[in-house]
Amino acid sequence: MLRITFLDVGQGDAVLIQAPGGQVGLVDAGRGEIVPALRRFGVTQVDLLVATHPHADHIGGMVGVIQSFPVRFYMDNSQPHTTATYDRLLAALDSRPEITYLEASPRTLTLGDVEIEVLPLLPRGTTEHNDRSVSLVVRYGRFTAFLSGDSEVRQLTHLVSRGVVSEATLLKAPHHGSDNGFTWEFLDAAKPRLVVISVGRNSYGHPRPAALQAYGASGATVFRTDQHGHVLVEGRETGDFEVFHGGQVALRGSAAAAAAGGGHARPDPNARLGAGRAAPGGVGIRIRVHADAPGNDHRNPNGEYAVIENLESEDLVIGGWTLCDRANHCFTFPPDARLAAGGRLVVHTGSGQADGTRYYMGRRQAVWNNGGDTATLYDSGGAAVVVFNY
Repeated sequence: MLRITFLDVGQGDAVLIQAPGGQVGLVDAGRGEIVPALRRFGVTQVDLLVATHPHADHIGGMVGVIQSFPVRFYMDNSQPHTTATYDRLLAALDSRPEITYLEASPRTLTLGDVEIEVLPLLPRGTTEHNDRSVSLVVRYGRFTAFLSGDSEVRQLTHLVSRGVVSEATLLKAPHHGSDNGFTWEFLDAAKPRLVVISVGRNSYGHPRPAALQAYGASGATVFRTDQHGHVLVEGRETGDFEVFHGGQVALRGSAAAAAAGGGHARPDPNARLGAGRAAPGGVGIRIRVHADAPGNDHRNPNGEYAVIENLESEDLVIGGWTLCDRANHCFTFPPDARLAAGGRLVVHTGSGQADGTRYYMGRRQAVWNNGGDTATLYDSGGAAVVVFNY
């Protein structure tokens, strides 16, 4: 099977690709030392090393990789930078003449049985570094992953307009979950089932609430390296996959379920909710929406409501969690909110006095569309826990 690991490198990117035959690709290398982490994942050589763009949080660790492992091919966007970090990388490459340089022009490379498609870049000199990130589609049978560095709106729009964005099982969130790292057209084309955000402590507000809500509204299950550590996705030729973090299976996905219209990842039935923590994918949580209130919906906002059920045998603390519709009308639970084991909560659209099992959004008009909508429950960190479409 194909193994793609999003290394926890803080505020940066480092994505390890390990093909079934043992070939290794590394896309970016974080800001600092990642060699010990690579060795723990069994890396002894790197067949393809890719710098998506020359910012320090993507290339800072590459000198150590080049000095520690045999490297066959190195690829970048051929756009230089003026930093000392970039100069050190060039010097390391110059000291290893056996490494073959590849410019990131449209082409298809192979890592054993895995295909890596290099997508077209914007012309050199027309934009800054983020929007010339090397963008890759990794394919192993029916399993696909879309990796795009720090791409922002301009590059994502360019890729969609070129018709090179197709459905992907897995998306690495562009630009660390920034609100300029997605467009609705891009998400509609990619239709990811999984989104992994490579992010750490930062002053930019990454991941941004707008991006988290967009990924949740798209139906994807979101993982974050700042919350989950290293995130490993194992993909099979059939399109099935498993997600691991902390050494445990967090999520299983079936290609057959997606083809039948399920479209979303299936939670691992053996995963458990700890006190006050959500298992990705909404394990043990169910949402229902009663959208059509009696009479005029806008005159009877409490006649429409959402029901959240805890199917687990443990209480779940949901203080600070947020319930949103597709148009981002949201309700945030108070700090002491708790969903009892086997119990349920009701969130009414209108106004009223909360009593611990009934809550009120305080809206004067209806929010849930009668003809279809999306209810997304986010945890206090902004990650989508469960998505309900009707």
